Amino acid sequence: MANIKDIAEKAGVSVTTVSRVINNHPYVSEEKRKRVLEAMEVLEYTRNVHAVHLSKGFSNMIGVVMPTISLPYFAEMMAGIADAAAESGIHLSLFQTNYDVKKEIFALSQLKQRQVDGLIFCSKALSDDKLKEWEGPILLCQNSNKGGFSTISIPHQAAFRDGLNYLIAKGHKKIAICLARKKGNEQSYSHQSI
Repeated sequence: MANIKDIAEKAGVSVTTVSRVINNHPYVSEEKRKRVLEAMEVLEYTRNVHAVHLSKGFSNMIGVVMPTISLPYFAEMMAGIADAAAESGIHLSLFQTNYDVKKEIFALSQLKQRQVDGLIFCSKALSDDKLKEWEGPILLCQNSNKGGFSTISIPHQAAFRDGLNYLIAKGHKKIAICLARKKGNEQSYSHQSI
């Protein structure tokens, strides 16, 4: 695979000139730009995206950590994140964990290795204390009792109460609620009648 030095030799220009052409720098004569572009085509040069990310210091990629995409709640959340990312020109990497701590740690390792610039945890099995051991931008889509995390969430208790009051006001007497998990770090499913 050709590199910048190979292109410079083929085009008869400096490595700096090749770099300027690749990065669309304006201070290159049209004649030199044409020679560089022709050399790139002949040598079938393609940019090494990882090298570009290293040189810029960011990957333009955000990791989204969620247990599953198959539940409507998480599917809707992912759709919203994807829309916002597309508007900002950011790419997404999905880590579907099924509340497996090892998979969540893998996502965190991707942050540490700068494969992603930050992580959005939609729901997690890891404790806040364990998560605090990792460095990097992390956003939690749930309340956290530990400082140091950016969080965004809805007041679930108030929302459930409003929903319940609405159903009662409509005359419903037998009301059931299905929850995916009773507690943040348990993988349990429950059904309760009210």
